[in-house]
Amino acid sequence: MQNIAYLCTVQITFGQAQKMKKPAVFLSLIQQYSKAFAWLSIYAICYFIASLHQETHTAFILTSETVLPMLSAWALLYYLIIPRLLHKHPWWFFLCCLGILFLFSVLATEVDSYFYLKLYAEGKLVLPPKVEQRFLAGESPREFLHTKYVFLLLTTIATTTVAWLLDEHKRISQQTKENRTQLELKYLRAQINPHFLFNSLNCIYSLTLMQDEKAPDSVLKLSEMLRYITDDCKADTVLLQKEIDYIHNYIGFQLIRMENQPDITFTTSLENPSVMLPPMIFQPMVENCFKHSRIVDHPDGYIHLDLRQEGKQITFTAENSIPDLEFKTKDNERSGIGLNNVQQRLNLIFGDKCSFRKTETKHKYRIELCITC
Repeated sequence: MQNIAYLCTVQITFGQAQKMKKPAVFLSLIQQYSKAFAWLSIYAICYFIASLHQETHTAFILTSETVLPMLSAWALLYYLIIPRLLHKHPWWFFLCCLGILFLFSVLATEVDSYFYLKLYAEGKLVLPPKVEQRFLAGESPREFLHTKYVFLLLTTIATTTVAWLLDEHKRISQQTKENRTQLELKYLRAQINPHFLFNSLNCIYSLTLMQDEKAPDSVLKLSEMLRYITDDCKADTVLLQKEIDYIHNYIGFQLIRMENQPDITFTTSLENPSVMLPPMIFQPMVENCFKHSRIVDHPDGYIHLDLRQEGKQITFTAENSIPDLEFKTKDNERSGIGLNNVQQRLNLIFGDKCSFRKTETKHKYRIELCITC
């Protein structure tokens, strides 16, 4: 049978992350304003193509006339029509798309033909030879301009609808993931409190069984700890100082049933006790130290706890001895539901920035839990 002793190092960095490098910042901005960058890219490409044959002023006018109808149709569809009509009233959505196609193509064709004729008359518009021959023959540019805008607007409508559906699927997936994460966190947090209560009641039961006069004090300590669990731990985060006070109460609760003065230390070094962190993160680790060291039965055992907070980092260290074989029981083969829950909670909160490293020797067991955010 194995018994386990723990040295846990918990490193948690709160607040804003370190400044990203310039390429990372640029990529983040592109992701955040992807739609704006997409339209700027379309405008830049159209302007570049137009500037190959036209003067700067003419290229600017032609590009604006081409892009603005597409941009207007996209904004109207993406932010107004699609969210309200696509799923609820598909036929109305289809009619609105036909209306946008007809109205925008007609208006864009009239505006564009006006500028085409005006710029050509002023000698500022350079046309391909075949198109220029049609102009000289008195043919209106409306026909090929209307064809151009019908094609561009049809492409815009189809692309906008598909893009909105993809964004909606992404939003739903993200929301589902967040909801599932929150449910898992609530489930894990709900498990921690009964686990603590089970261990505490076992302790009080042992005292009352031995008719120990310390039993009333243990009940008082337990009530103080339960008050913290039922009141403060309802929130997603709690003050670091309150977590420290809770650990002190728990250690005092455990000392009540010990006749000798065991080697138990808990040192703290804090720059800012008002730092916020998820509740009951350290406590299951402390419980496992008491449980697996069997310090009540093992006179040479020890538990050393240390909590340090420097800037945005919190480091929690817990170490306990491993007793000799005769003190081990089958119960010690379990790692403990509390510690497993802490690992899962931290993984859910901090993702791949959370890592565990375990080291075991003959006389002690070490776990390092590192989190950076």
